[in-house]
Parts: sequence; C-alpha cells; structure tokens
Amino acid sequence: MNMIGKIAIGDSLLRGTVRVHMIHSPAMWPRMIALVFLLGMTAVAADEFTLYELLPPESHQFAIVYDVTETREGAQFFFNPIRSGSVATKESVRERSTGKELQFEVVNGKDAKATGLVPAGTKDDAQFIKVHLPGPVPKGGETRIRILKTYTDAASYYLKDGQLVFDRPLGIKRNVVVLPKGWELVECASPGIVTTEADGRVHVSFLNDRDDQLPVKIVARRLP
Repeated sequence: MNMIGKIAIGDSLLRGTVRVHMIHSPAMWPRMIALVFLLGMTAVAADEFTLYELLPPESHQFAIVYDVTETREGAQFFFNPIRSGSVATKESVRERSTGKELQFEVVNGKDAKATGLVPAGTKDDAQFIKVHLPGPVPKGGETRIRILKTYTDAASYYLKDGQLVFDRPLGIKRNVVVLPKGWELVECASPGIVTTEADGRVHVSFLNDRDDQLPVKIVARRLP
C-alpha cells in the first residue's frame, strides 16, 4: 500500500514529498492509517521529538537531535538523561526560538536530584546533560531547546550477518530513525511509516501510543 504526500515532522526538521510504505500485515493497515493522521496532529499537540540518524553501523554510532519544551514555572535547568550503556559525544544545546547556544555540563543523578527537577528515585550514578536555560521559565511561559549529541552504543546498534540492526526501546511519543545511505529496510518490529528522501535515505517514523517504551527493532541490508 503506497501513499504520496507531504509529511512535516518535528519542528520542520523533515519536509518533502515522499513515498510512504505501510509495513506489517493487512490487519495492521487500519492502525497504520490512523498513525499517519496522528503524526500530523502530534506535531502540534506534543513538544518532544527525537531524530536518530544512523551512522555507518561499523561505528556503532548514531547522531541524535532532541527537541523539547520546558514549561515548569521557575525552572532554571533542563536535564536530559544519557542512557546507560551509551557514550555521549559532540553535545551542543541551542534555544530554538533564538538559535542561541546554551551552557551545559554532564552531571550525575545525585546532583540532578538536588534541583528537584528529576524523579527522586533516580539512581545516584545516572548521567544527565544539565542545560542552563537562558532564565527561569515564567508563569505560563516556555523555553524551547534543541539538544544535539552522538551516541556510541554497540549493544543497540551493530552489524549481524552483514545486516544492520538498530534495537532500542524509545520512550517519547514522536521518533524518526534515518538509515545510512545505501541501506534498505527489511524488518521493523513495531508499526512505523517508511519514507524515502531524494538522496535515497530511508526514514522510519514512529508514534509511541503506549504508556511505556516502544520496542523498536530495525533490520536493514545494503543495496546491491
């Protein structure tokens, strides 16, 4: 089942005319069609979006763009967790409304909990990117930020029998995974919308409608 159209995802990060392929069995089509419309709606209704750009699988690395809006009145910091098992490099943070670079540092869970901005049950040895907001969030206001980082994680991104495997649960509602150029999708464990850009790269868009993490496993093979 193919559909042609325009999809705007995540603060206009991805725009263009694309071919959309519905994956999974015919029984999944009604849910997938609903997913198309929900993705368009959540671009306005939700404020969290993550783009995963897979780098060559031999590197076990993927670049991340994470958009989020802090709305808690009086908040002076935003804490972005570094997932256990991942090594974060090339971090940078910007205020999305102005493009201004924001100060940040990496702190542990104990220091993060002291601010009252992360759950009390956070482990002391957890790691966070602590973003210094340009000022306390005013009542009824917000601060929109974009965090860029590159993760190295051999446990969730690797080659197996010559195929690329990205196997990583995703917690937020809107996510897009971009395959490296020259790879085609052959398996996807969760419902997703598959699009192809002009440069041939494949995008897989997910909407997590669960109360917990969405189990995402993508398998791809090199094009001949």
